[in-house]
Amino acid sequence: MTRFLEDLSLEIVASHGVPTPRATVVSSPPEAATLTREWNVPVVLKALVPAGGRQKGGFVRFAASPEEAAEAAEAMLGKQFKRFPVNSLLLSERLDGRREFFLSITFDSVTRSPIVLFSSRGGVEIEQTAREDSGAVVRRTVDMTLGLREFEAREIAAEAGLTGSSLLATASILQRAYRAFRASDARMVEINPLVEMSDGKIVAVSAVVNVDDQARYRQESLYARNRQTPNNGWRPFTPLELEMRAVDDLDPTIGNIRFNEFEGGDIAMMITGGGGGLTALDAMNRLGGKTATTFDIKIGPIEEKMYRATLAVLKRPGLRGLVAGANFSNFTGIDIKVRGVVRALRDSGMDFTRFPVVMRLCGPNQAVAQELVATVPGLEYLDEHYTLEDAVERVVARAYGGEVVAQ
Repeated sequence: MTRFLEDLSLEIVASHGVPTPRATVVSSPPEAATLTREWNVPVVLKALVPAGGRQKGGFVRFAASPEEAAEAAEAMLGKQFKRFPVNSLLLSERLDGRREFFLSITFDSVTRSPIVLFSSRGGVEIEQTAREDSGAVVRRTVDMTLGLREFEAREIAAEAGLTGSSLLATASILQRAYRAFRASDARMVEINPLVEMSDGKIVAVSAVVNVDDQARYRQESLYARNRQTPNNGWRPFTPLELEMRAVDDLDPTIGNIRFNEFEGGDIAMMITGGGGGLTALDAMNRLGGKTATTFDIKIGPIEEKMYRATLAVLKRPGLRGLVAGANFSNFTGIDIKVRGVVRALRDSGMDFTRFPVVMRLCGPNQAVAQELVATVPGLEYLDEHYTLEDAVERVVARAYGGEVVAQ
């Protein structure tokens, strides 16, 4: 799932008729000052990063003059917010309304349908508001075959306490936002705050759009306009994570790779299968090992991906060992996976009598896999008589040169 930055998110909702303030992207203090002078109105400057809580973190600032705009830009640009570098800012006209609302359209995992969340008490404290008063947020499931109909949108606004022209204007915005949600293949469209101006007009001051990556082929124009640094949702990708994504892109139709790198770790994990991976990770933590990487890959003809992925992992500085494998492979011969790993180990030129590599695999063509492993001196192979926890225990003991002590 990709979270678009605020400039593109506002463009998406605006393209479906949701009013938004005048806004543009700036990347330097002089540019911020020049535009503020030209507009001749108070402005808001926001860090363009895919993370919430910017205002509380000091990365949303207000300016009433070109000089203040330049100072605000200087204070944010080049800094980091929640690990994300601040390379550009959204500069928008500051709007002071009489009320702030909250709107989010997302998917309900229980009904497997879109759900509209709306509150007449929006703003930065919406999460606390929802915790303290569950009735403050109206929830309405939407039938995907029918869409959000006018009478339903009005009922949502009415349940939130709106009346008269405010109710009608807000209901219209709810329908437009829902159209943006469906048209962009979004997993979430959030507008907070949705501001009611003194003349009754409703304006989306801030927006977040998360899009389902499986629908990317339908939304390439949006992805092409997305200016953010590639990230995993909570920080930018590391160089090794980017390299692994390039490996995955060799053939996006087979062997999808999921990979994460961790600071301070020194034992790489290439355990495939979600449950097996979690079990092995838990064992690593319990035994005092420091995980450097986690890795998963879907089944298929994946020898080349395993080869390149293993070479990439082995390049990580400070590694003291590698554990690889899975609980049980049922649909693909394990020799395919092992063949890729063994090729990479040979080509790395490392001494695996000193750098421990432990593999735990069982399944079709197991005998062939064991024969391949036997061609690499020092490489250990554990079969179905051992568990993934045994493999982790073995690599931890060898990597740290002593007995394993459970934490």
